[in-house]
Amino acid sequence: MVPAATGVWSPAAAPVAKGHSKAAARSVWLGLPALPPVPGLRLAAQGQTRAASFCKRLARNVMAMAAGEPTAAPVDANEELTEFVNALKQEWDRIEDKYAVTTLAVAATLGMWSAGGVVSAIDRLPVIPGLMEAVGIGYSGWFAYQNLLFKSDRDAFFAKVREVYEDIIRS
Repeated sequence: MVPAATGVWSPAAAPVAKGHSKAAARSVWLGLPALPPVPGLRLAAQGQTRAASFCKRLARNVMAMAAGEPTAAPVDANEELTEFVNALKQEWDRIEDKYAVTTLAVAATLGMWSAGGVVSAIDRLPVIPGLMEAVGIGYSGWFAYQNLLFKSDRDAFFAKVREVYEDIIRS
């Protein structure tokens, strides 16, 4: 039983206990001693694979769900998805310069992907993530103090946001 305590598997360590080689092999992988077999229970009679056991549990769940009341949620979700796709098709048909929109979508996707790669690379550096977090907290505090803390500053900030929004919508 010594090889079972090491946690290292070897073919020679598998038949540690006579008659309990399967249980011992399982315990060798975990590095724990094997439990004694349950009297009167044979592993061959138990012999269902994990897939068969999973299929039986799945069948029980399906039968239990079939016995209950049908829910309308999947149908509603499907209808919402269909409405969304139809609205998207209508908007796509309204666009005159499809080439420009497609180019912008691809450029935005590539930009987000590359920005994610840059952030991931910076995050792997030892000191930089903590420094960037401190800079972000500092800038957030400064922004809130400059634009959100006092009512006059807040009104000016929201007016500027509305102005930029209107410029984007008009063009």
